[in-house]
Amino acid sequence: MSYFDEMIATERIPDSYVGWEQYRREVTEYIENNCRVKKESGQDADAANSKPVLALWGIGPAGDIDIGRLADNYRLVLIDRDREAVLSAVREYGLKEQDYIIADIPFWHVDDDQYRLYEAMLEDCEDTEHILEFLTGIATANSGKYIGRTESGDIVNDTDRYLDIFDYSVAVGLHSQLNSRFAALLYHYRDNYHDEDLRLISSAISGLNEAAVERLNDYMYHMTKDVLIYGYEVAACEDQTCAEKLANAFDRRDVETMKSVEHIEGVAQLMKDMSLHMNYDVELVDSRHMVWPFDTAGGRKNYVMGFAAMRKI
Repeated sequence: MSYFDEMIATERIPDSYVGWEQYRREVTEYIENNCRVKKESGQDADAANSKPVLALWGIGPAGDIDIGRLADNYRLVLIDRDREAVLSAVREYGLKEQDYIIADIPFWHVDDDQYRLYEAMLEDCEDTEHILEFLTGIATANSGKYIGRTESGDIVNDTDRYLDIFDYSVAVGLHSQLNSRFAALLYHYRDNYHDEDLRLISSAISGLNEAAVERLNDYMYHMTKDVLIYGYEVAACEDQTCAEKLANAFDRRDVETMKSVEHIEGVAQLMKDMSLHMNYDVELVDSRHMVWPFDTAGGRKNYVMGFAAMRKI
């Protein structure tokens, strides 16, 4: 088994539905509190067409968001390229066919064959120049302006058709995942390269992250009418108590603590992109921090998660 295959096998947390129960409840409540449901007088609250549309980006198996609870008050658009993972979530939460739509919006696409080729290049000590060309090619391939697919599967270029089709959009833990496998593979094969080569490849991966985050945020912004919610990893701790102390310090806006934490790749780019939009075309309406007990079985990883709810101006 290749290291890439081992990596994929560890990306799914088997006890997430049980181990993440409290965190899932907190995240779901945060979504409900910031994506208010307005019920018109005389309108049937249970009618599908009376519910606002909530898009959940990169939802996967939904271990961290209670889509069953959300389906009571929203029409759900479950966005993920892994359809089987989404279907497993649908079964877990007992969603009815009228509760949801599964969508694959190809805002950023890298397939497993590309990861395998990248791993082979690193394992074979391929020239750094060729690896940089490979990564540049991925960025170029993802630079088109399409924003969706028709029911027949054709790529749509008319972005105006897709403006403001969701009332609310949520992405939790997605920005850091967009190109994380490239960084993880590079770290595994780091001994094959000199420090300068590692710096150049890491810089190229950071460039990919910047492009991917900007592209995802643009899609979410243009397709959403009202509120956008981002959930992002601020720090990782082995000890849950330590993570809770960090989360409290961040909520208190403790400057020294905030300066001491180095942002995770993908999240650094998200912070930069959010700062460019803040008070220009979005306003921050709520923020808080939570502890995500990610590795509940091993007890070795707890994420401090930042949440920001932003309303379009």
